[in-house]
Amino acid sequence: MIKNCPTKNNNPTKKSNYLFFILFFAISFLNKTFAADTMSLTATPVRLGDDFSISLSPGEKKQVQVKVRNGSSDTVVLESAALDFVVASDGATPVVVDKLQADNRWSLASWLTLAPAEHKLASEEIAVVNVLIEVPKDALPGGHYAMIFHRPVNSASEDGSGSGISQRVGTLLYVMVKGNVIEEAAISSFNWPKFLENGPVDFSLNIDNQSDIHINTKPVLKVYNIFGKEVVNIETEAKNIFPKSERAFSGTWNKVWGLGYYKAIVEATYGNQGKVMTAQAGMFLIPVKMILLVLIIILISTILFLSLKKRKESGLLASTSNSDSDLEKNPETNNEESDHPEKNN
Repeated sequence: MIKNCPTKNNNPTKKSNYLFFILFFAISFLNKTFAADTMSLTATPVRLGDDFSISLSPGEKKQVQVKVRNGSSDTVVLESAALDFVVASDGATPVVVDKLQADNRWSLASWLTLAPAEHKLASEEIAVVNVLIEVPKDALPGGHYAMIFHRPVNSASEDGSGSGISQRVGTLLYVMVKGNVIEEAAISSFNWPKFLENGPVDFSLNIDNQSDIHINTKPVLKVYNIFGKEVVNIETEAKNIFPKSERAFSGTWNKVWGLGYYKAIVEATYGNQGKVMTAQAGMFLIPVKMILLVLIIILISTILFLSLKKRKESGLLASTSNSDSDLEKNPETNNEESDHPEKNN
C-alpha cells in the first residue's frame, strides 16, 4: 500500500505573489507613515487679542481674521472650528474642552462664527478665516477665551486619539468684555536663598491671578547691599497669566563672590491701572570656606614665623652661652690681660 504523503509547495508563481503582497502592504504603510510625519500646518497669529486689543461691550460685534498655511507637499482639505480651552497646571499649556466641560464664565467659542469653515489648500497655500465675534447682551465682564483650530478633515475626532490630534494647529483668541472687571493679583511665593557661600544666585516666584481677566506681567528683581545701595536690576520674562491660575517665574543673579547681607525686592506691575505687587527677602552671602582657608594660611604663617624667630633666638642664646663657657675655661688668660693692661694699650 502506497501512502499519500504531503509534498512541499515549490510553485514559484505563488511565492512571487506572496512576496508581492508583502511588499505592497509594506510600501502602503510606509507611505501613510511618511505622509503623517510630513504633515505641516501653521496657524497665524499664535495669539490674538492677548494685548487687550479686542475689548467689546455686551451686545457688540467685531470681525477678525486668522490664517492657516499648508506647509506639506500635498494638497489637503482642512476644517476650521472653535473650542473653549482651559489652562493646564503649569499655567501655560492650553487644553481644549468641549461644550459640556466649558465654564460659561470664561467661554467664548459659542460667540464665534467662522467663514469659511473648510478649505482645500495646495502646497504652501494660505487660507484666511473670517471670525465674527458676537458678544451676548448678558455677557459677564472680564476675559473670555477660545481656540480657533484647523485640522485635516479625515483626522481623528476631538475625543479620540491618533495623528489627527497631533496635526491640529490653532490660534488662541482673547476677548475682553467691558464692565466692572476685578483686577487682583499677588505674589504667592518668593524663593530667595537665606544663606550662600558663593553664587550664582537662583531665584523664583509664583504669581496668583485672581482677576476676572488675564494679566501680563514682567517681574523685576532689585538687589540692595548692606548700605542700601542697589547693586543689580534683573528683568524676568514677560508672561500671560490666565484668571484663577498661577504661573511661575525664575531668574539668576550672576554674582559669584560677595561678603555681607543682601536684600532682594521683586516688583511686578499688572492691570490697566498699573497696580504693583511686591515681595522681599534677605540673604547672607559669606564665603565661609574661603575665609577659613585664609585664616588657616594666616595661622600657619604665624606659627612658622614664631617658630623661626624662636629658633633664631635660641641660636643667639647658645652662641652667648658658648662664649661665657670659654671664658670660664681660660681664667689665666683673662688674669694676664688684667695684670698687664699696658699691653692692651
